[in-house]
Amino acid sequence: MNKIFQVAKREFISTVATKAFILGVCLPPVMMFAMFSLMPLLMNKAAPKVTGQIAIVDHTGAVAKRVADSFSPEKIAARMSERIKREMDKTPAPKIAKDLANNNAAAAVQQSAGASLTVQVLPVDTSIDAAKAEILAAESKGTTETNPRLVLAVIPKDSLTQNKDGEFGGFELYSAAKLDFEVQSDIRNQIGTAIVDARIEANGMDGSKIKAITALPRPEIKSVTATGDKTINDAAKLLVPGAFMFLLWVSTFTCGQYLLTSTIEEKSSRVMEVILSAVSPMQLLTGKILGQMAVGMIILVAYCWLGIGGLLFAGMMSILPLINLVYLFVYFFIAFFIIASLMASVGSAVSDVREAQSLLGPVMIVLIIPMMLCLPILRNPNSMFATICSFIPPLSPFVMILRLSGSEPVPLWQVPATIALGAGTILVCLWAAGKIFRVGVLMYGKPPNFKTLIKWIRMA
Repeated sequence: MNKIFQVAKREFISTVATKAFILGVCLPPVMMFAMFSLMPLLMNKAAPKVTGQIAIVDHTGAVAKRVADSFSPEKIAARMSERIKREMDKTPAPKIAKDLANNNAAAAVQQSAGASLTVQVLPVDTSIDAAKAEILAAESKGTTETNPRLVLAVIPKDSLTQNKDGEFGGFELYSAAKLDFEVQSDIRNQIGTAIVDARIEANGMDGSKIKAITALPRPEIKSVTATGDKTINDAAKLLVPGAFMFLLWVSTFTCGQYLLTSTIEEKSSRVMEVILSAVSPMQLLTGKILGQMAVGMIILVAYCWLGIGGLLFAGMMSILPLINLVYLFVYFFIAFFIIASLMASVGSAVSDVREAQSLLGPVMIVLIIPMMLCLPILRNPNSMFATICSFIPPLSPFVMILRLSGSEPVPLWQVPATIALGAGTILVCLWAAGKIFRVGVLMYGKPPNFKTLIKWIRMA
C-alpha cells in the first residue's frame, strides 16, 4: 500500500507543480469572471455610427413620411435605450456590474443618436435598377462618399390593401452588402411598422389604442424560495446546468489526458521499466489513477468554490440546490474512474500520442453526445432518450448530472440505480485496464487495435 501512495504522490506532484497546470486552472475562471463582469459594459455600447440615406419608392404615398419620422435622432436614441434595457435584463451578470453598465448607458445612447440616417423619397416612376445601381456605386467609393445610399425600399400599393383572400402585400428591401446587421434590422422593422400604421389609419382606426391593446404585458417573474421571492434571470437558470457539465468534463478529461500522456512518455522513454523494478504493474496503475484523481479533486473543488462565490456575489444562490453538489462529486468519481481506466489502458498499449488518437477517437465521439444534446436533455430531462442515455455506462454520469440540474425532477429510483450501474462499470473497467496495462506496458512495436486489446484482456 505504501508503494501505491508513493506512486500516487509522484504522479500528483509531477502534474500540479507545473506552470501549465497552474495557468490552466487559474485562467479559465478569471476569464469567465471577466466575461460576466464586463459583458454588460460591452453590451451597452452603441452600434457603429452609420451615415447614409434610405431611398424609398412609395407607391402608397402614406408610408415614407412615417419612416422619415422614425429615423429622427430622438427616435433612434429611444430605440437604442430600449435595446440596452432588454439586453441587460437577459444578461446573467453581477448586480454591481449591471449598475455600472446602466450608469454608462446614457453615453452609449447619445453616441448612437449621432448616427445620421436620412430618408430620401424617390418618384414613383423611378427605375428600380438605376436606384439599386447607386447603392453599388456608393459602396465602391467606400469612405469617400459623404452621404452614400445604403438601402432602397420599394413599397407597392397592395401593401395597404387586401386581396380577395384577405391578405396584405409586402415590400421589397435592397441593402448594401456590408451594411451593419443591426442597422439593417432596424430599417426593416421601422418600414414594417410604418406600413402597419398606414394600414390602421387607412381603415379609420386609432393606431395608438390598437397598439396599446395588443401589446404583450411583460411580467416580473420571481422564483419562490425558502428565503422569499426572488427575481431570477432565465439565462442564469440555464447557466447552472451548463456549469455542472463543464465542471465534470474539465475535471475528468483534463486529468485523464494527463494520465494518458504521462503513461505514454514513461513508456516511450523506458522510465516505466525502471519503475516496474520497484512496484508491480497493478500498484503502478492504481497509484497513477489515484494521483490523477487527487488532481481532479483540486480542479473540481476550486471551480465549485469559485462558482458558489460568484452566485453569492450576484445574489443568485437560490438557483443552486446544494444536493446537486453532492451528486456532482458522486458522478465525478464514476466518470473519472471510467475515463482514467480508458486512458491508462490506451496509454500503456501505444508508444506515442498519435497512435493513441486512433484508439480513443471512436470512444470520444460517443462521449461527446451529452455535449451535443445538452439543450434537448435539459428541456426534457425525463424523455425516453435522456432516460436511456442515463443507463449507458460511458454516458451515464454526464447525462445524469444534466438531468438532475434540469427543469424537471428525475424519478428518485434512477439516482441510486445509475450510481450502482456506475460502480459496476468502474469495477469492470478497472479489471480490464489492469489486464491491458500488465501486458501493454512492456510491449513495443506495432500499436494494437481493439481486437488485440480484447485478446490481452482474455490472456492476461
